Amino acid sequence: MSTLPSEVPQTTPQSRGLVAYVRRHPLFSYFFITFFLSWLGWVPVALSQSGLGLLPFRFPGSHEANLGILGGALGPIVSAFLCTALVSGKAGLSQLWRRFLLWRVGFQWYVFAALAFPILFMLGVFATVPNALSAFIPSMLPSVLLDFVGLLIVGLFFSPLFEEPGWRGFALPRLQERYGPLTGSLILGFFWGLWHLPLFMIQGYLGAGPGFLDIIIPWAEFTVGLIAMSIFMTWVFNHTKGSILIAMIFHSTTDTFPIQLLFPASYFSFLDSPLGSMVAWPALAIVLLIVTRGKLGYQGDVATPVSQSLPSDSELLDKAGDETPGKEEL
Repeated sequence: MSTLPSEVPQTTPQSRGLVAYVRRHPLFSYFFITFFLSWLGWVPVALSQSGLGLLPFRFPGSHEANLGILGGALGPIVSAFLCTALVSGKAGLSQLWRRFLLWRVGFQWYVFAALAFPILFMLGVFATVPNALSAFIPSMLPSVLLDFVGLLIVGLFFSPLFEEPGWRGFALPRLQERYGPLTGSLILGFFWGLWHLPLFMIQGYLGAGPGFLDIIIPWAEFTVGLIAMSIFMTWVFNHTKGSILIAMIFHSTTDTFPIQLLFPASYFSFLDSPLGSMVAWPALAIVLLIVTRGKLGYQGDVATPVSQSLPSDSELLDKAGDETPGKEEL
């Protein structure tokens, strides 16, 4: 007498319904799970005495390194692997892992990934911060670049590792496939910025203050910069065969470039503001869109997600019914 396959009895009707929903709506599911997991850690910090002061407790640690912030940062990578497993199974997970190790993409893309942000951010600072060019300390540049190499490598194992498997690993291939490279990048950039919103409720985060406008204005500037940066990252992504490694390197530069060492301490408040990024990235994004005619190097087959290789719910039920004792001959 045959028995049911081992995975069938473990799959309840409720879980089958949930899996089926994730397969039908992978992008919505990814963003929902990402926001839920991250905001579950970040919103309590934002509402506590560490943030808006609405809750009567304080998280130990800084606004960048406490348990709530670090735990919430895991949302994108957890959601990416979970949704990939549910949508495409082992084949999808294998594809995602291979893109982590995709390093043969051309030396020029490592140079772009490592230097694009520092150069553009410096140009943005010179354009927006009063007297920044005259205050610049060029003699510090060699030591800053040396420090930057070490910080970039260490930085890969923090925000870039936690975020890029989700943003560029799971979401971007599907957004491009469904909406095209430009619209897909705009959608991704907006949700990337929205994901950060609770962090701007913590005073001192990227220039955020205690008032409503002190939260919304820096967040809006930051989000505009992320949307434009997403367009640039899509262009790099499409020319590096969907390499998550290159995306992580690029992301790490935005977190670790020690620009403060190149200016006097009186300029630190200006450097913490996202205004420089808001000016520099849109300018480059516009140039890229004109040069590539909005295609951003997309050929239609860049990191195409593995098609749904798992059986549907009805197929599982039919298979289970066919193999029950009542269905077979004794």
